[in-house]
Amino acid sequence: MKAVCFKCLIVLLIYMCIPVETSLAHSKHPLGKQQLDWQSDVNISRTLTMNIDFHGGDSFVTWRRAGRVEERDGHQCLVGPYFFFDVDDQFAFDIDETVSLELLFDRSKTDGFNISYDYAINPRAKQLRFNPDYKERWERVTVQLERARFANRKYEKTDFAIGALGAKHPQNKEVNGELALCDIKITREQRQQPEAAQQGFLELSIHNEDNFSDSVRVGLYDNQGRSPLPGNDAVVLEPFGEQFRQWPLLTTAKAWSSEGRYVFYVDGNYLARAPEGSYDLLVYKGPEYRIVHQKIKIKAGEVSRINIKLKRWINMPAKGWYSGDDHIHIARPDPSRNKRILAYTEAEDIHVANLLQVTNIGSNESYPQYAFGRAGHFVDTDHALVSGQESPRTSHRGHTIGLNTTRLVWTEKDYFLYDNIAKLIHQDGGLWGYAHVAIDAFNVKFGLALDVPLEAVDFFEILQMGVLNTGYFYDFLNLGFKVLPAAGSDYPYIHIAGSERIYVKVGESFTPQAWFDAWSSKRSFVSDGPVIEFKVNGDSDQVEFDLERGDLVNISATASVNPDIDNLSKLELVVHGKVVKTVKSKPGSESLELNYDFQAKDSLWLAVRAYGKENRVAHTAPVYLYVDGNQRFWNPELVQDIASKYIGVLGAFRTSTPDMDEDWERFDTEDVLISSWNASKKELDRRIGQAISVYERLIQQAALSEKQPATIE
Repeated sequence: MKAVCFKCLIVLLIYMCIPVETSLAHSKHPLGKQQLDWQSDVNISRTLTMNIDFHGGDSFVTWRRAGRVEERDGHQCLVGPYFFFDVDDQFAFDIDETVSLELLFDRSKTDGFNISYDYAINPRAKQLRFNPDYKERWERVTVQLERARFANRKYEKTDFAIGALGAKHPQNKEVNGELALCDIKITREQRQQPEAAQQGFLELSIHNEDNFSDSVRVGLYDNQGRSPLPGNDAVVLEPFGEQFRQWPLLTTAKAWSSEGRYVFYVDGNYLARAPEGSYDLLVYKGPEYRIVHQKIKIKAGEVSRINIKLKRWINMPAKGWYSGDDHIHIARPDPSRNKRILAYTEAEDIHVANLLQVTNIGSNESYPQYAFGRAGHFVDTDHALVSGQESPRTSHRGHTIGLNTTRLVWTEKDYFLYDNIAKLIHQDGGLWGYAHVAIDAFNVKFGLALDVPLEAVDFFEILQMGVLNTGYFYDFLNLGFKVLPAAGSDYPYIHIAGSERIYVKVGESFTPQAWFDAWSSKRSFVSDGPVIEFKVNGDSDQVEFDLERGDLVNISATASVNPDIDNLSKLELVVHGKVVKTVKSKPGSESLELNYDFQAKDSLWLAVRAYGKENRVAHTAPVYLYVDGNQRFWNPELVQDIASKYIGVLGAFRTSTPDMDEDWERFDTEDVLISSWNASKKELDRRIGQAISVYERLIQQAALSEKQPATIE
């Protein structure tokens, strides 16, 4: 036998000896979906493992390697963090009854479990912790799933999911991140099923204030909040690549249904069957329109024709303001999907929907965009789809976003050197910034501490998941770095597209490019409801003002909010991160006004923010006042403390190592993460040294400054 054949044989034998569950199978699916060869009950047709589920009634994240099948003392067991199950539609589909699950666990691997399921009204989750004093190896548990719907409404058209106690966000390392589930038996209630409801028809016709047919979000709920399944006229959504016509809301506006959370989308006209009965019909078109709420009846064999005329609460485009969501994930591999996608984003009234292709160290294939730049723009009047990227992104130093580029900028080599990508994006005319700053996720502190002083960062995503987080934002403004506030929904991972958005004062002529140009140079604010307009000495457009010491400065601001979404609580003027003026609401007031005068003394930055009683928020981009030609708007009094803090952050970053148990996409990255980190470590250390030098210079300059802290008089 030739030597080369010996090598082949050795390699073959090695691979034959590797257990299947330990091989690193990459998945092109954004959630790392894998279908497992495991069927304990004939009434469960598919078993899947995926790495995330934010719409299961709680926030589930696997944190561990993908689930797999293992033999454990004669049992074929599912071992891993989180598993999804598809109930055979012939056994149960679109029901509303209690379903029982009898589960067998290997207690040597399992300390309890979470279970989420398609509940009749909303997604629901339960948790069960095992008695630690139980000493047997195997334990059988029966779980009752009340009012199970099983209408294929969970991810990948599944019906329920079971996961380890530690497979949740935020991560709790004190409980097990994996479980061993070795048997499932599923049974329905043994009772006579009620007769199927008689069917009627619902016909919707939607028109906007200009009497044009328009796309909207629709909720249709019976008196308990249960939603009929939408018909084929509903807009097709493709979260995570699977087609749905119904999707759950995580949060709702004040005037939305108190129970129902499942919604569907209508592109102007809709006709579908629906069970006979009385319903609440709700129609939503973004925060600038009033929510339509009507009581309707559907009668068997009849068509209920409902004409909806949308009514604006405010017309921001008429004032020159256009909204955008910087963080949407929808695959657009070819132009054929443009109209369908725009029907969805236009229903939420997003004028610039940034559709982000996603990369990690191991892949750049998630949510592909067929073209970037102008070739990737799809515009219908004043609503547009625009290609962008969420890249580079790691759980060890943050996720980043590149906007308005002519191509996807991605390299496997030196992936941890984010500023290389930022430089290429800037050379391409784009903007680059950090995602998830609002929720302080993915060790974003490391990335910000390094890349802001290297002058690579244009924006921070400070509003997401209904959370406004200004800590990092104010820190770097007070150090003298110009950064913009951004907001994004992160659909479909978190919210409905447009739940958080950026408003930019574009002016009369809207184009996607005009929107990006204006965001960089004119007024903007982030919001999940309230709107803010403010003037500096009567000017509502400029962001930089040249003043002389002693000049009178007048700040006038107004804030308001759609009463169907929230009521205002307070309006604040912020200077160097400190509140200098607050106006609080009075009973019955629909808007707030703030007026404040002071004399220019030192250069500074200022902003305005608004809060609603239902926790809706808005925050403007900073405005910079330069006094006597000094364009350093920092706060020297705070520089030493802030800069020293980030020197400490960089010190921790320098001695750190990526932790696979923090990586949400280890199914793609496990075999390349550490090698990529090691390959970049020398250059990373050099950049860390550069950034520390910047902070040290700022400390020295602040100490030498003869000026007192910037104040307003």
